[in-house]
Amino acid sequence: MMYKTHLLFALLISLLLTSFLNIESKLFFIILILVSSFIPDIDNTNSKIGRKFKTSSLIINKIFSHRGFFHSLLLPLILYFIFAFILDRKDMALAVFFGISSHLFLDLLTKEGISFFAPFSNKRINGFIKTNSFVEKIFFIIILLLIILFLSQNLSLDFSKFFSSVF
Repeated sequence: MMYKTHLLFALLISLLLTSFLNIESKLFFIILILVSSFIPDIDNTNSKIGRKFKTSSLIINKIFSHRGFFHSLLLPLILYFIFAFILDRKDMALAVFFGISSHLFLDLLTKEGISFFAPFSNKRINGFIKTNSFVEKIFFIIILLLIILFLSQNLSLDFSKFFSSVF
């Protein structure tokens, strides 16, 4: 999936989580989920984050390859453990876990798939969406509409009043 789809899906997840969980700093939690949703693609030198951190990306790609360890369930679990139990930051642990997991979920839906249990198994789980395809763009629009719906319900926005004043 493209970075903008990952970002939008992470925003949807963060909005849902902050409405159901008792999060102390909601804005920080949302930002951390959004940032964490980019972490798995550090293993790809052509990704948005890979281009930003070129040297780190090259090293990680050489060691783990693209869609290897950084696209496995092990990464969010390890980071969750570090944040929750070593650093005693449960909110941060949840944000990082869900940010990375949102990325993994979307990449499971792509034709390239991911090795969900790497490094223990290289078996890929593949989906049906081609990255940057028309289907992904439709998926992006659906996520955007879900965010708008969620915000309209939870922020009590009256879009009919808004649109009638515009037109």
